[in-house]
Amino acid sequence: MCRRMTSASWILLCFCLLNAVSAQPAKRPVEALLRPSNAVFYHVPVGLCEDYPEETTTLEGIRKDFEFLKKSGISLLRISFGWDAIEEKKDRYNWLFWDDFVKMAVDEYRITLIPYVCYVPRWNSTGASDTTYFWNYPPVDYDEFGQFMKDLVTRYRDRIHSWELWNEPDIWVYWQGTAEAFSRLVKAGSRAVREADPGALIVLGGLAYKPEFLLELFRDHGVSPLVDVVNIHNYYETWHRYPVEKLSDHIQEIHEIVSQYGNGQSIWMAEVGYSTYRQGGWVSDSYQPYFDYEHTPDYQAVDLFKRLAIALSTERLAAIAWYELKDLPSGEKVIGDINNRNLGVAFADHSPKPAQKAIMFFNELFSQKVRCIDGSVTVSRAIGSDSEVHCFEKEDGGVIVTAWLRTRVFGQRENDFSGDAADLRKEKIRIELPGKYTGPAVVHQAADDERGRFPIKHKKGVSILENLELAGGKIAILEISK
Repeated sequence: MCRRMTSASWILLCFCLLNAVSAQPAKRPVEALLRPSNAVFYHVPVGLCEDYPEETTTLEGIRKDFEFLKKSGISLLRISFGWDAIEEKKDRYNWLFWDDFVKMAVDEYRITLIPYVCYVPRWNSTGASDTTYFWNYPPVDYDEFGQFMKDLVTRYRDRIHSWELWNEPDIWVYWQGTAEAFSRLVKAGSRAVREADPGALIVLGGLAYKPEFLLELFRDHGVSPLVDVVNIHNYYETWHRYPVEKLSDHIQEIHEIVSQYGNGQSIWMAEVGYSTYRQGGWVSDSYQPYFDYEHTPDYQAVDLFKRLAIALSTERLAAIAWYELKDLPSGEKVIGDINNRNLGVAFADHSPKPAQKAIMFFNELFSQKVRCIDGSVTVSRAIGSDSEVHCFEKEDGGVIVTAWLRTRVFGQRENDFSGDAADLRKEKIRIELPGKYTGPAVVHQAADDERGRFPIKHKKGVSILENLELAGGKIAILEISK
């Protein structure tokens, strides 16, 4: 039997439904930073990193940073909370700077903060007598770190929803302890975060470059169940001799460790960069340039686009953050060498480098969910070609093609580090894409400088880019409509 509802019943039902919907917890911004294991198409958010030493940072400077982010269309920012600065004396916290910072970032500018927490205060450091590096020794009392994390998360849990435990613990510069000692720190910190905010993401301190450190943490020290995200860093061709194209191998190695010993964690690359510093034929103790354009502001924009395209092509990453927003002033202290002062997409005075336009264009071009289609694309090139090609299909059916000539190739120019060679290389390649695309392709460079149109040929259900010319030190970016 059907009973007709009265008006009062309808009102009551609507009220109940409305309350049921409003009672659902709001989605936290960081939920978009977890990659579903079954994702075919996925959007990788790309943000920036910046550090804020309390003793030298002003609210005026912070606001300039936030305005720069707003102008650049970026709302994801990795920052650091210094345990040593906030709790310089045991049980005495100084929150004043961070209260203002967090409120401005989240409430006013709608920035998603993904902070890491690090540095042991002298009063709890096993290396307290070390006048320079007391902050990177294991703590005397790990529970003190847990207590600090609990108080920190409790204070900001309404505005911050992910917490990264430490920074680059796989190198001595940031951790003068063993992997086992670090696992104790993670256990204390993870337990505290879970108590203070059960829904927050816990991120393993970003690894500089050693997958074996992650392997030991997961396989031997029981860290995997304690973290939701594994973070890795990359500075190939700045602080590492490897070509940037080796990045895909590194990401895959991390993925395999997570697959075998982990609990399905997402992977971030929430610190990646390329400096604009060089002194003749010297960049760092790990990398010497060959071509005259390397480590210049113009080429940083090209490298940024290359590096992000390679990262996306692996289909392993959930989020990326480029290091960093702006260069450091000449008088500000840095850990490491002078490259640390020259990694920004802007100069110290916030005037943009070409890389700022490159990251904006990348985020615009890849604003949709995409999937890598390298496996179904055929590239014809000369034997011994230096070309690198990565292709992506967008959810709307369009295609993005990225192609370039590798700047550094193992086995070539190994003993010439003059750094002043002109790159006169040119190659033509042929790309076959499955399916029929309307064309012509729109051709761009890294900073969205449109360079015209490229014709598309069709043959038996295949779209062909014939004689696409690549030049050394440049990147070809083609946007093709379905």
